[in-house]
Amino acid sequence: MFKTKPTERGQRGVLPSLPVRLTFGVGSVAEGAKSVAFDTFLLFYYNQVLGLSGSLAGLAILLALCVDAATDPLVGSVSDATRSRLGRRHPYMYAAALPMAAALVLLFNPPALAEAGLFAWLLACAVGVRVSMTFYSVPSNALVAELTRDYDARTGLAGVRTLFFWVGSLAVGQAGYLYFFAPSAAFADGRFDAAAYGDFGWACGAAVAVAVLVCAAGTHGSIRTLPQATGAGRAGIGRLREDLAGAASNRSFRMVCIGALCASVAAGFTGATGLYVNTFVWRFSTGQLGLLLFALIGAVALGTALAGPLGRRFGKRRGALWLSMLATAIGPLPIAAWLLGAMPAAGGPALLAVVLAHTLVLTTVVIAVQILLVSMIADAADVTELATGRRLQGVFFSVLTFIAKASSGIGGFLAGVVLDVIAFPTAGAEVDPAQPRMLAAAMVPVLIVLYTLLCVFLAGYRITREEHGRAVARLAARA
Repeated sequence: MFKTKPTERGQRGVLPSLPVRLTFGVGSVAEGAKSVAFDTFLLFYYNQVLGLSGSLAGLAILLALCVDAATDPLVGSVSDATRSRLGRRHPYMYAAALPMAAALVLLFNPPALAEAGLFAWLLACAVGVRVSMTFYSVPSNALVAELTRDYDARTGLAGVRTLFFWVGSLAVGQAGYLYFFAPSAAFADGRFDAAAYGDFGWACGAAVAVAVLVCAAGTHGSIRTLPQATGAGRAGIGRLREDLAGAASNRSFRMVCIGALCASVAAGFTGATGLYVNTFVWRFSTGQLGLLLFALIGAVALGTALAGPLGRRFGKRRGALWLSMLATAIGPLPIAAWLLGAMPAAGGPALLAVVLAHTLVLTTVVIAVQILLVSMIADAADVTELATGRRLQGVFFSVLTFIAKASSGIGGFLAGVVLDVIAFPTAGAEVDPAQPRMLAAAMVPVLIVLYTLLCVFLAGYRITREEHGRAVARLAARA
């Protein structure tokens, strides 16, 4: 295991040591890789390459999410109550690595099946990926609240986690567009090459396994300093009901979670339809899409740098609310402009420049909001611990994990239904020019509604720096 000091004194509070912060961050590479595989490529692969209807593909993805609705909070409650020499979180983190990798490989390597069999394969493998991800993500993300209680240090820790999530997302996306789905002698557009998706699945599985094990091993030395289970240590449905009631008693937690769910569904809907838009509306080549991802590299750096100062200067709630209002205003702009005939020619460098600039600004805003939301949920866990006497970080972050997965579940389902409603062709069939326009017309109102709801619910979050400081002080006195 990595030999690291548990904490170091920073200017703004107690921080985990640098090696712990870095390896903790590396763990979210697994979530980023899985997110891109699900949100960007999965629906397109099963619909456009394998020929599964959009509604069935979206339904399988949604049903797998429904399984998460039960397993996420249950795993959070069980890990909260776990007593072992590996602490509350690490037994599950270590155990999840190989099953998650294997399920991802199988997901992109289905056998030759009829439509019903293909639907069943997609559903089973998606459930496998999601459940194994739950056993890693819920305990792992709970460490955001446990490695430090400092108001600002948490934002920095969430920033490192978010930074590596996007590093994993970008690496997998670039590998897909520039290597696995690059044009070949057999396929002028590699996005329609079924064999390429099999190799892509193996690469994703390997990346996920390595990232999970690095995170578990790198934070292993902190086990002795982490909070231990409270109460009798029992776990089960009875405790889960009590834990969920305790978490739900915090109004600010409810508000931020519903808002985050709206944002996540918007991101998943955009991701699932994004490859269709890039292929049939913007008409970008895989090489251009690879260039487009470079905008995200800048956005990762800018968003991570923006969240901390914004939270310190204005508070987390106000900063997240202002950024969400900005996302509502600019999110649907390119699609709306295209519908009005105000965008440059499809596939050209001018269009690429416009989309690249929009991607840079919007993704910067989204990343900063993500970081602030994670930190806000960690603060809500402290306030609830003071009120209930229960350490529910696992339950709190199980809700966050479920919300993150909702991006590909609910968002993917919405995208699949929209594709079938407009009768978008499958498996490389010829696309009528009117169908991309119908897809774009459906996207604009969906995004506006979801982003507006995010703003409405964030306005209901009430935990300030001062309230959180009082809660931490009273918890320290109680301890």
